[in-house]
Amino acid sequence: MGTCVQRFFCPNKPVYSNGCRALFVYPAGGTYKGYWRQNKHHGWGIKTTPERTDSFFAMKKHPEGQLIYNGRWAEGKRQGCGSMIRKRGTDLQVIYSGQWYDDMKCGEGKQFYPDGCVYFGRWLRNRRHGMGIQWYGDGSIYVGEWETDFKHGLGVLFYANGNRYEGHFARGFKNGEGVFYHMHTGQIQKGIWENDNAKVSVMQDEPEIRRNDEPTPYPIPRNYLKYPNEIMKELFQRYKPFGDKPRRRFNDKVSLEFVHNKRHFASFEERLATPTGLDLYPNSGFVCTCDCKVP
Repeated sequence: MGTCVQRFFCPNKPVYSNGCRALFVYPAGGTYKGYWRQNKHHGWGIKTTPERTDSFFAMKKHPEGQLIYNGRWAEGKRQGCGSMIRKRGTDLQVIYSGQWYDDMKCGEGKQFYPDGCVYFGRWLRNRRHGMGIQWYGDGSIYVGEWETDFKHGLGVLFYANGNRYEGHFARGFKNGEGVFYHMHTGQIQKGIWENDNAKVSVMQDEPEIRRNDEPTPYPIPRNYLKYPNEIMKELFQRYKPFGDKPRRRFNDKVSLEFVHNKRHFASFEERLATPTGLDLYPNSGFVCTCDCKVP
């Protein structure tokens, strides 16, 4: 009998939780109900975070509330089809609904932003990546390629006033060759763009696309150039390399995005005043350009 007790009740044998639980309450708050495998969420389950009541979120006019994930799990991570929902009191708002992988948004899904924007398309590691369409709060719409959460590649941008741009994007801006349709004036602008600015372009009148019956208030003057084609070809060749932005690896772009978002913290750093006549960088090789007249 003693041998049986030692065999079946060994204190070093791990105990796992498997199957389905109606409700599990975490010590720090929050709940989970669903399926388990070896003490990890696995299968279909619903997890609720504790309600945010700390001072950081209390200072905001819009508290974070509770986050609810309803979907598939794999080895304790969100993986498969699922939805993330924010709960404030009795109000439920969907944040994201779509595919997950390794606890991150990955695959096809739809995101609802607080400012009214909606994105539907491909995701990679919590970032818009691939083909997608985004509706903006001001009424404009972008349809095209994304890379690391930026408009990057071929796409079409529909403006709220009726104009549209068709062409290349890079790092969130119009870059490269593209065509801009001025719908109200009936003009088409073809050229090369760099950071949303047209470096060189050709304008042409297209009365059939004009959305008003009156003549355009911006008529294109008559061309008096003797060889316009050769001149435009030379300009395009000059500015085209500046419009083509080189691609970066995914991790490099993520690092650049992190640095850019954290730059505003530099204003809180302590700055040391430079005493008159004291060179803080004696071996730097820089020449003093101030009016202190230090020899």
